[in-house]
Amino acid sequence: MISLPANNRSETGNRSGPSATEPFHLLRLLRENRGEGVILWLFNIGAERYWNPAPRGITDRSEDRIVSRMEEMNLLLCRPQDLLILREQPDEAFLARLRGWGFEIPRILVPAPGPDQAGIAELVLADERLLGELGDLARAEEERGGTLFFVPYAATLLEERIAERCGLALMAAPSSVGAAVNDKIANRLLAEELGLPVCAGRVCRSAEEIRSAWKELTEGEGAFRKVIIKEPHGASGKGLYLVDSPERLEPLLHRLERSAKRNTAAAWLVEGWQPKSADINFQLYVSPQGETEIFSMKEQMLRDTVYIGSRFPVEIGETAVSEYRRYGEEIGRKLHEQGYSGVAGVDSIITTDGEIIPIIEINGRFTLSTYLSFLAPILGERTKAISRYFRLSLAEPLSFGELCGKLEQEELLFDRESGEGVLVYTSGTLPVFREEGGEGCKGRLFALIAARQWSRAEELNDRLDRMLDRLEKA
Repeated sequence: MISLPANNRSETGNRSGPSATEPFHLLRLLRENRGEGVILWLFNIGAERYWNPAPRGITDRSEDRIVSRMEEMNLLLCRPQDLLILREQPDEAFLARLRGWGFEIPRILVPAPGPDQAGIAELVLADERLLGELGDLARAEEERGGTLFFVPYAATLLEERIAERCGLALMAAPSSVGAAVNDKIANRLLAEELGLPVCAGRVCRSAEEIRSAWKELTEGEGAFRKVIIKEPHGASGKGLYLVDSPERLEPLLHRLERSAKRNTAAAWLVEGWQPKSADINFQLYVSPQGETEIFSMKEQMLRDTVYIGSRFPVEIGETAVSEYRRYGEEIGRKLHEQGYSGVAGVDSIITTDGEIIPIIEINGRFTLSTYLSFLAPILGERTKAISRYFRLSLAEPLSFGELCGKLEQEELLFDRESGEGVLVYTSGTLPVFREEGGEGCKGRLFALIAARQWSRAEELNDRLDRMLDRLEKA
């Protein structure tokens, strides 16, 4: 049985760390030097609303609650000496199962409760007790000759305030830089500046310019059947409009015109929808010193423009992998020139002609793929894995323990000895609460399907699909 590297702290509490031996480098701490240093983790999903504030529209309290509990996937990265802030303590059955699979559980800190729509950083800043505790922990670490490193999902003004208030070393780019990197128009301009291949298209600043770009892209030689119109900001498929006919274009243009009246700086990226053989996400790490490394590549599974899962390792050939590494180094160097450091998730495509378009968009933050990038000690180096993301709507609540029981009955639950099965890596997102009004239970299931062969992984994936379909129909 494979186990993670042991923690190197002595019983007296002495701890070596990057401050004493070498500069901070997140990948080394997660791979080679897992016993060194202490990291405070925060999964502050939804950072985009702080970088680019906009009216939220109608609030879905159930959705807010589910999304906020995605934070539990941060446990996949933690070491035992680390600290993790979660808005609620996880299900004990979930933590026990993670331990049994070989994951290392950190010390978990929980802020005072607050509204579901409040971000986790807001809850931390509102909790004087927790802020004081974090300050004490930072001072204690400094007295031992170390540093308490603060690594959030993304860095906004809120995380900067937490770091300043508590004396933490925030290991991320300034929030203004992070916001600038998370801009689809800026991403295209960066690619053009580097001379990288880009999709046919252009930046538009009015509805009339969008209409003109549409005609250029859909008429004449090399015409595209579909065009994608992108707002510069937005995550999880928001602000992306896939248009395949003039009848769909015109109503959208009316909406965008109304938006432009409220924002004179409004702009959109209009590109031809390129036929592709693969959607590839690669994870870049840009160290504070400017070292750049691609540390993970996954083939994304999309439904139109919305992410539903991924497959890894990618099997695209050594030539393509080498090209990606070269592109990644160029992109990382440019990002560092702009003041960026930390993890960046880059979405790209390989066209049906075999051309790599290395930047479709850059997320200057962690992505869901980041949390699945350090599983080799658990799964094994040769494992074939499919990550899946399901929206569930059930008649009755389903806890993590109950779900694992059903997976065991179907002989689907992950077994570490065989290295095969379904590993569910959040518990709080499951449909554990009845909706207001008593009309069923909604949730999300994040699962990793592991096997030694792709055919076996696909078989387990299909069986999981059928099991969940039966649960929803029950």
